[in-house]
Amino acid sequence: DRNIQYLIETELEQAVIRYGAQRGSVIVLNPKTGAILGMANYPAYDPNDYSASPESLFFDPNVSEQYEPGSVFKIITMAAGLDAGAVSPGTFVYDGGHMEVGGRVIYNWDRQGHGNVDMTDVLAQSLNVGIAQVATALGKERFYTYVKRFGFGHLTEIDLSSEGPGTLKTPREANWYESDLGTNSFGQGIAVTPVQIAIA
Repeated sequence: DRNIQYLIETELEQAVIRYGAQRGSVIVLNPKTGAILGMANYPAYDPNDYSASPESLFFDPNVSEQYEPGSVFKIITMAAGLDAGAVSPGTFVYDGGHMEVGGRVIYNWDRQGHGNVDMTDVLAQSLNVGIAQVATALGKERFYTYVKRFGFGHLTEIDLSSEGPGTLKTPREANWYESDLGTNSFGQGIAVTPVQIAIA
């Protein structure tokens, strides 16, 4: 959509400059169909003058750059927990500020305990301990089945070159550890592309 494309390119450039960011990316899609309505990166290159830009700008980071998603991934874990019936919006868990999963201690971002919290609080306060409890309630088989069904760990097959599949270890692999269930639940220890996150 040329109007959306123009708007996001303009706004993205202004935002990167305003906030002194190194770069930025935007994807706008139709949530019902997955159709991409606009996709932009800044800095970008002028396709009418390739020679004036460094080659590093020719690859689209929206499809090729893999990164650790962090807390954005909590939405995926919560959606899986709700869909599977492992939790409901009114489910309460106790957050003592830390918990052990597979021999590894997981802490909240603020290193604080938040007491009894429901699933809305877990997301609103971005609680690692709460979301790890959702993942453990799901169990490793169901958790990774949902993560794969959301499209992580493989190509989206978008019609653009140099797409990256991301990185997702599962319990069937030798380098997977029980602690990964806890850390993966809040987006650590996995890699995704921006288009995978948007489509999920």
